[in-house]
Order: sequence, then structure tokens, then C-alpha cells
Amino acid sequence: MPEQTQTIENLMKVTLNIKTVEPSDADHSGAPFVFIYGVGPSGITPFEKALHGKGVGERIRLDVTPSAFCETVGHLELPLCKPSGIMTPVSLQVTVIDVVKAQDREVVKAMAAGGSCSDCGCGCGGH
Repeated sequence: MPEQTQTIENLMKVTLNIKTVEPSDADHSGAPFVFIYGVGPSGITPFEKALHGKGVGERIRLDVTPSAFCETVGHLELPLCKPSGIMTPVSLQVTVIDVVKAQDREVVKAMAAGGSCSDCGCGCGGH
């Protein structure tokens, strides 16, 4: 029986390559980003909704106004922006690199981290 390709759905560990799509963008390789889909304290974000059902190798382009960036990525803003250096871009090119079932401990860790963050001004009280 052929191996089924995983697609992005709840509680999957998702690895993406994300880069900004701007004429001045010098980084053509992008930045890796790993997260557990669907564990945010406010539900599924618009960013996650755009990824739902996608599989390895699929790409999306997400156009986001700077004023809507925080709402679009939700609880993923800090983990996405801090390591990658992405700062409220207008457009993101997102490529799915890997999708696997998350281990229970990874889900618990992601849920705990989603309830607090650093000094982001979100009002979570985690500072």
C-alpha cells in the first residue's frame, strides 16, 4: 500500500520555509519555521487557515497589510518574527517543508507557550 502524504490539519507539527516577497528582499532562501497547527489560545489564525489541507512542497502567497499582520498570524507572531527577523511584511511566500503528527509532549508544550509570550503588548500577562 503506498504511503499517504500528510496534510496540514489540527495538532500536526508543521515545518515551513517563509520568506518575504518584496522587491528589496535580499534573502532569497527564506527562514525555517516550525509550529503545532491549531493550538492557539484564540483558535485557528487566518495564517493557519490559509495552510489547512496543504501538503509537502505546496506553496502559498499570503498578502497581509502591516496593520493586519498581528491579527493574521495571532499567537504565532513572536515565534515567527523573532528567529526569522521578519518584521510585518506585506507579502509572505510560504512553502510547506514537512508535516507530521505532533507528539503529545510537543502539543502540551505548544499549548503552554501559546498562552504567554514576551513583551509583545498582547495583554496575555505572560511578562
